[in-house]
Amino acid sequence: MLNLLHIENIAVVARADISFQPGMNALTGETGAGKSIIIDAIGALLGERTSRDIIRTGEKQAFVSAVFDGCGDAVSARLESLGLPACDGGTLTIARRVYADGRNLCHVNGMNAPLAALRELGPLLCKSLGQHDSRSLLDPSEHLKLLDGFAQTEPLLAAYQSALHALKAIRAEQRALLTDGTDLERRRELLTYTINEIESANIAENEDDRLLERRLAAQNAGKIASALSGALRALEGFDASAAESAESAARALMPVCGRGFPEVDAAAASLTDAASLLRDSMDALETVLETTSFSEQELDEIESRLSLLSSLKRKYGGTLESVAAALASARTELDQLANTEARAAQLAKAYAAQYEQTRSLAEQLSEKRQHAAAVFSGRICEELAYLCMAGAQFSVRFDRRERDGRVILGNDGIDLAEFYISANRGEQQRPLAKTASGGELSRIMLALNTVQTAGGTPTLVFDEIDAGISGVAASRVARRLSSLAQKCQVLCVTHLSQLAVFADAHFLIRKSQQDGRTLTEVLPLDFAGRIDEIARINGGELITAATRAAAEDQLRQAHAEKTAASHPEPPAASR
Repeated sequence: MLNLLHIENIAVVARADISFQPGMNALTGETGAGKSIIIDAIGALLGERTSRDIIRTGEKQAFVSAVFDGCGDAVSARLESLGLPACDGGTLTIARRVYADGRNLCHVNGMNAPLAALRELGPLLCKSLGQHDSRSLLDPSEHLKLLDGFAQTEPLLAAYQSALHALKAIRAEQRALLTDGTDLERRRELLTYTINEIESANIAENEDDRLLERRLAAQNAGKIASALSGALRALEGFDASAAESAESAARALMPVCGRGFPEVDAAAASLTDAASLLRDSMDALETVLETTSFSEQELDEIESRLSLLSSLKRKYGGTLESVAAALASARTELDQLANTEARAAQLAKAYAAQYEQTRSLAEQLSEKRQHAAAVFSGRICEELAYLCMAGAQFSVRFDRRERDGRVILGNDGIDLAEFYISANRGEQQRPLAKTASGGELSRIMLALNTVQTAGGTPTLVFDEIDAGISGVAASRVARRLSSLAQKCQVLCVTHLSQLAVFADAHFLIRKSQQDGRTLTEVLPLDFAGRIDEIARINGGELITAATRAAAEDQLRQAHAEKTAASHPEPPAASR
């Protein structure tokens, strides 16, 4: 339920904190005092479109936040799907800031969130049922949704929609296969050309890197050969190689090694090692010199091969890996084209089976709706009779969604449903959208939500549901709202004392003047304050001891009635 609502700089509300209570919460006040601002603030938190014009004059931004308690599994699942923080002990915090430049900044449980996230969470938290909202009853496309809510078709509808999605996927693949034959042949030719072009190149793994290294070596072959030759000439000398000279020197020292001259021993060992290293170096240089000779023809062949590989890389993705991937993809697609007819036959069979499954689920859904519609209509008639529309008759009429005699599988099934009503006994039932008055719409909306309350939204907001009613009808609406408030939290903006006296918490919306500016205050009322407010609603400017006494009597009677309804007396013992 909605626990706390905080408002800053919205219209004439500079700042307000409202601690709503379980049960029925009434908001009353003079016309124009700002009651609609509270409803607008709640709507902003539910993701409704909000204009920057709501910002209080002279301010740069407006801010509204709320704390919802007792949030259940549905809210937790939606938060998880949106990637938002989980509730702490079932408590959810939502905030929205509206800037003068039109920007919005939203937070859910302290994390930045898009405005769309508020729209997704809103229906799970709070439902607004004002005069504007009752007009949704005039849209027949909404009627099927309302009936589904009562019939609890969600599991069956989800199964149907899943089957429909699979059916559409098969149809999409069929359409892709039914491309014009000329296009198929062109595609086949292109794929064959691609395969032949890449295969004929006979590309080795990392071939381009190795060719680049060889080209660099070929381009520098002259410099390398000259350096190698110079090194070898220096090592060979004119008469003998450096290695031979070192070996000769080592042999000359051998007779005196080990005779007490360690320096001589070390020198002989170094000369022997040097001779070995010099000979190894000469062998290595000679080997490299023999293999670094490149002809002009070989360099041309390297350049030609690199050019071919570069062309293929440009054409097929930029790397040899992407060229290989393009080859594999072309082979796969060509194989698929070769099996087009066989695949088409498979898809036709799969489509027929999937269609039967989807159509069967659609029929089950339709049957469940029509069975529920009879119960739904009876319950609505009972509620309307209680709400002083005793002669009213309500029904749901169905049509099949068809085109040219063929049933259409829509996203919500094969049904078209519309509410029909006769507001007065003996009159013919007509479409609700064409017959109901404003007062009747308010009561029909209340009846619908009374019938659908079980498992519904935890907080219902009724914005002037008393429009167009008075007398006994107003008292009946009040009692029904009080009954609803035993199952969910009810917020009710009203001008009628019959409704206000049944509230469990009562808030006065009042304008005042401060520093030459108009401010709206939201004041929670105690019992004495409620007496004054009920007296004002009933008596207007002339409030007397009698009107106060009548107001107190109204409040006490309502309290007694609520107490009796919530704690009925046990039946008398039989004798």
